[in-house]
Amino acid sequence: MFQFSYKLKVAERVKAKCERHPRYNPEREGRGGIKGGCSTCFSLFDLHQARLSLDAAHREFLRRATPWSHIRQPRKKPNAPGQ
Repeated sequence: MFQFSYKLKVAERVKAKCERHPRYNPEREGRGGIKGGCSTCFSLFDLHQARLSLDAAHREFLRRATPWSHIRQPRKKPNAPGQ
């Protein structure tokens, strides 16, 4: 039998902006909002796309794995004498 367990924890927080274009927002403006071929803005857009791809892959994994997963129940505590 194949057994697979995983624990995914992504705890990175990125707060970045371009020095030349501080108002550029990759969520709203996308690749078309990059002015003058700025490499920093392209990097910000690539970082945003990578995050979206990771989120989509995690959702797809959960969608496929959920039917076969079993939720572990907590252990039953034995009754202590004298209570």
